[in-house]
Amino acid sequence: MKIRIYGKNAKYLGELNSARKGPNLFETCRIDKEILNKAESELSIKCEIPILNMHGFWSPDMFRPRMKLDWRIDFSCAAHRNFPYLSFFSQDQRNCATVGTANLMDDALVAAAMNQQNGTYDVSIVVSISDKTEEFEIFLDFSERPWPEIMHDYRKLVRPDWKPSYPEAAWLPVYCTWYAVHAAVEKRWLDEHVDAAAAMGFGTFIVDDGWCFDDMKRVKPETIGSWYERIGDWQVSEKKLPDFKAHVERAQKLGLKYLLWVSPFMVGMKSKFYAETECDYLTEEDEGYRVFDPVNEEAVRKSMKYMLDLVSDYGLDGLKIDFVDAVPQFPEKPRGKAVFNYISTLLNTIKKENPAALFEFRQRYSTPIMLDQATQFRAGDVPFDFIENLHRIAQIRICAGDKVPVHADPVYWHPSEAAVNVARHMICSLAGVPMVSMDLNELPEEQRVIIKYWLGFYKEHLAAFQNGHWQVEYEFDHLKYITVSYETEKIIFLCDAKHGTEAIDDFHGSLYLLNISNEAVSMNCHSVQDCRGATVGKDVIPMAGQGMVVI
Repeated sequence: MKIRIYGKNAKYLGELNSARKGPNLFETCRIDKEILNKAESELSIKCEIPILNMHGFWSPDMFRPRMKLDWRIDFSCAAHRNFPYLSFFSQDQRNCATVGTANLMDDALVAAAMNQQNGTYDVSIVVSISDKTEEFEIFLDFSERPWPEIMHDYRKLVRPDWKPSYPEAAWLPVYCTWYAVHAAVEKRWLDEHVDAAAAMGFGTFIVDDGWCFDDMKRVKPETIGSWYERIGDWQVSEKKLPDFKAHVERAQKLGLKYLLWVSPFMVGMKSKFYAETECDYLTEEDEGYRVFDPVNEEAVRKSMKYMLDLVSDYGLDGLKIDFVDAVPQFPEKPRGKAVFNYISTLLNTIKKENPAALFEFRQRYSTPIMLDQATQFRAGDVPFDFIENLHRIAQIRICAGDKVPVHADPVYWHPSEAAVNVARHMICSLAGVPMVSMDLNELPEEQRVIIKYWLGFYKEHLAAFQNGHWQVEYEFDHLKYITVSYETEKIIFLCDAKHGTEAIDDFHGSLYLLNISNEAVSMNCHSVQDCRGATVGKDVIPMAGQGMVVI
């Protein structure tokens, strides 16, 4: 394929021809130093893709594929949000064309405009260039493979020497306070919940937003408008959480890893940081906060000291690092490298003291360039919605690949939810590392049994979840099933009952079918358990149950 290259002010720099990359199916062409120098501060990469047998598309800023040909597709990306990659595919989920670049550090705008006259998508990737921009390759794939598989070759191109290596604790089930209590958190509640979490089999305890200000509040329309007005100083509230260090030590003695929520670039309008620090802000007030410019040395130094002191003073096992993607992406004011440098410096400093420290990233910045920064990569917020939780877990798995600790968003349901739906929440979370955010002391006994059963299933099959090969299969824009296979074991998350036989494929060994579809599945099993873990026969897997088959 021919690629046209333009520099600043649409200066035409020439044409490149793509070439096959070794034995692989994809093609590349190289942006070298000569081109970068000529481009000055902006490089535009353009090509035309014929709209032939094309019915949908996917990009990293989406939570599921879209079975529709939009007239215009566009999204921004940088080191701290998304990455430059766009796939077009047919109704049967076969790739038509995938385009991307191996430059994950510089800010970029990706767009595809439908050209009705020519019958093409006119694709454009505009990259902000600096004197630190390194040579990079353009990635193209026109093979007819399932489109999720192509990400494997892309990761190999952009991170050729990277191998997954994470602390064992990154795979432990997590309890998070967020949905359960929001900012209405206090010492007694936390003490009770570290006891309950340890007893139920969780390995990590995260205190989410609300620990660093005195207000006791829950998220609702009346509070969200000024929610973040007092964050930014990152001091533990003595009113809510007196003697907090002793509490952390108590939780750790119970076997829990202990993390606190932080959002490094957000500064509340009523914080001391905002009143006392001279720095530029990249956003106007929103929900009581603004985002400071990460190139400002004073703000960076002050913010990072808060983070490091927090970990050191309280003996934390790590941080839940939120809203990294809150730093805006302006093509004329790129900030991706500055954000990456901040995050990399912060995490590496903590890792020097504690190589097993844990760091949670949210979905928008769970990207190939971040895979050796954080230790766990969490699905975006989806309270009450187990189906969307599964979709978001699937998206991170496509982007990150195997042997990466992908974490579910904390499962959260109405206290009166039916047992079958509670179990489906739990089953969907097992496609990642399970995370729960219910008030554990208020749970009905039936729900407690369900949580413990599915956490037990996760731990029993941890080797497969941790080391297996993941496969994600779609029909139109919805999941058919997700599978993980490891040695002689295969686990199927079945979303659509009619695809049970297809998901089994030609596998031989021990197979576990987890039924999150909306109907029972008839299958000759070795044993069948219902949503609570009770054995219920061998021939029918009920909704939210699981069947074990030896093939």
